[in-house]
Amino acid sequence: MSIPANPITRRLALPGWSVLRFSLTLVAAALLAAAIVTGVLVVFWIGIPVAVAVFLAIRVWANSQRRIIGEQLGVHIPVPYRPRPKRTRLDQQALLLVREAATWRDVAWLAIDATLGFLVNLLYLVVFGIAVYYLVQPLLLVTVFHSVPSPFVNDFGFYDFDTPAKTLMLVPFALACGVAWWRWGELFLRWYSHLGVLLLGPTAKALLTERVSELRQSRDQTADHAAAELRRIERDLHDGAQARIAALSLTLGMAEELLTQGRPDQAAALVGEARQACSDALEEIRQLVRGIHPPVLADRGLTGALQAMALDHPLPVSVVDRLVDKLPAPLEAAAYFATNEVLTNITKHAEASQVQVVVNREPQRVVIEVRDDGIGGASFSAGGGLDGVRRRLAAFDGTVSIDSPEGGPTVVTMTIPAAPADPGSAHNAPRPNQS
Repeated sequence: MSIPANPITRRLALPGWSVLRFSLTLVAAALLAAAIVTGVLVVFWIGIPVAVAVFLAIRVWANSQRRIIGEQLGVHIPVPYRPRPKRTRLDQQALLLVREAATWRDVAWLAIDATLGFLVNLLYLVVFGIAVYYLVQPLLLVTVFHSVPSPFVNDFGFYDFDTPAKTLMLVPFALACGVAWWRWGELFLRWYSHLGVLLLGPTAKALLTERVSELRQSRDQTADHAAAELRRIERDLHDGAQARIAALSLTLGMAEELLTQGRPDQAAALVGEARQACSDALEEIRQLVRGIHPPVLADRGLTGALQAMALDHPLPVSVVDRLVDKLPAPLEAAAYFATNEVLTNITKHAEASQVQVVVNREPQRVVIEVRDDGIGGASFSAGGGLDGVRRRLAAFDGTVSIDSPEGGPTVVTMTIPAAPADPGSAHNAPRPNQS
């Protein structure tokens, strides 16, 4: 369930959400009382498992608050907890929970929600209830309460509104409450929810720590990939071009000996073989260089490289390119090889009849969508092609998402952060080979 985007339906849905939040404040009060009792019992051994259970219950409550507040505000509140080891003693688990800053932020919000949250939601519901009740109470006194004494809420102490005519005098008061509820009620709840975001969300330090961990992991993966790529290049050079060049040297040596022996025809034949071997070695080196950084990428940029890739692909591939500036060379290479890997994966598994590559330039990123009309069911698998794409782009803080229902179609979206080019740069002008 989420709050509707329409302003009118959103305001009408808020009382239901406030009832839910109000019920959670009662749960918060119970958990707060349990936490206080646990603080007393923790000096005894029996208090340790109770403390672990209470802390975990508070986390469940806090996660429900994150989900509800996030849906109310239309934001995502990340869960800030560190992973907990599964096989540890109860005292160690309690110590880990106590040492974690997010636990105490949850407890702080628990105390605030059990007190201030109770008052905020109660006030919101009371104003809403007054507005609704005193608008309809003249009708209630004529129908429901016509044969019973007047309800106690009609007795203000200084005056008893016990007849339908008298209750009409309360309609302006009800209208004032209704206007206040309509005008300021949502702002009031949103203010309180923003307070919850501050405490329930991760701190700047926690975000920085998580980001450093992600970058360290990405760096390690990139280093492993670079080392593996270097070993592949060394192996290809040793087993391929180097072996061909060594054979070429032997062939030319034999041709030289034949010339000194006065057998030019046989020497000419060996020279012809050497020339062919030289051409083969040169082509192999070109293929190796193309795997490192394709020449078309350096000559024509990402647009031209994608178009050349589309022409060489066995399936019909259309390229829609909306780039308006030239990307840095490392980003172009990453985008090129990532797209090439996705197209290769489509060829192997998708059973598609056509593919479309769409490149969009947004203010701070480049988004590449590869769509096919295949059988769908694509997903990340350890060691698979799409997982390799994700690891390649992670080095540039990029992301990969897959939308591939069974039966297709499949959309692979690759996002790479890229700052906009300098407006004064010559590369900022559209390139003539855009499509």
